[in-house]
Amino acid sequence: MSSIILDRTLRATCRTFLHGHGPITPRLWMERMLAMPEIDLAGDEYNAGPSIDLLQGQVAGLLGKPSALFFPKAVVGQQAVLFAHRERTGRRLVAVHPKSHIAADESDAVERLSDIRLVRIGPDDAPFTLADLQGVKEPLAAVVVELPLRNAGFRAPSWEELVAISLWCQEQGIALHLDGARLWETQPFYGRSLAEIAAQADSIYVSLYKGLGAPGGALIAGERAFLETLKPWRSRMGGNLYTAFPFVLGGLYGLRHFLPRMADYHTYATALAEVLSMRDAPWAADRVMCNSFRLVWPVAEPALAAVLERTAREDGVWCFGRVMPLPVRDHCCTEMVVGEATMAHDAGAIADRFAALLAAARG
Repeated sequence: MSSIILDRTLRATCRTFLHGHGPITPRLWMERMLAMPEIDLAGDEYNAGPSIDLLQGQVAGLLGKPSALFFPKAVVGQQAVLFAHRERTGRRLVAVHPKSHIAADESDAVERLSDIRLVRIGPDDAPFTLADLQGVKEPLAAVVVELPLRNAGFRAPSWEELVAISLWCQEQGIALHLDGARLWETQPFYGRSLAEIAAQADSIYVSLYKGLGAPGGALIAGERAFLETLKPWRSRMGGNLYTAFPFVLGGLYGLRHFLPRMADYHTYATALAEVLSMRDAPWAADRVMCNSFRLVWPVAEPALAAVLERTAREDGVWCFGRVMPLPVRDHCCTEMVVGEATMAHDAGAIADRFAALLAAARG
């Protein structure tokens, strides 16, 4: 059963946003770019230019890696990583979680476009462990850990588990890649520097458009020689855009304005989850591991979607963009993402609204 996606055009009519950074219109993106000092730098062409060099250098520095390489989209960047490991090792198998983005949300791209085969390991509702990994008896080209595992409720392995997986991969001579789509948002949970987290892996992907609010874009960070092997794959998969300046300037803006706020978003998300636990409201994850968490609603999916749409249409309040099914009768879930828009509201007031939504959906 697929998720119910709320009408995105309805979102544009809303005045109040509880989710993420709120709506970012083309005008707002352009206004931000025009205010950037980098707006007067020479433009990038085919992934080369001063602004893209600046972005790659800043991300590499934050992650403590020798270099970083820009990609227009993570599905291109991470496939390039796996294709490169396939060529380097001559091995076909890559270990991933069954609910990882690579395994669940890319229309089987890596397996349809190559002879790579994904070995899906781990429980349905939590990241895989070292024991799960050690249970794979065939030689692996690479291991991918998603931080956090969004489809399991934004859950991340403990620091000790992540380090154990890293050490095992080193001992086995297997490349470890971190799918850090929300690494910026997860760093406060670990309480360690971005570079210390990234040091656990040979390569790492980070997003520009989620917590950083850019129009799009991604980077892969790692050793220079390895990143050079990704460039042909980037070109083969259509990643050599003539210009990517909206992504690049948006990424630089996000590093400057949103990255320093990630700890605040995590603190607020933790507080909101605690408040919800004391109300007759949807219940949240038992431990918030980034700025986002899953809300479980004891009500049927269509009923909640109808109430959310009515709230947006009549009250001008946008709460969530989609409602997802759960394998439990009359239960569904939504994702709560804390950003600038969320921070403008009291956590208790949001919890009260969610309780009212639940009551209306039940009614």
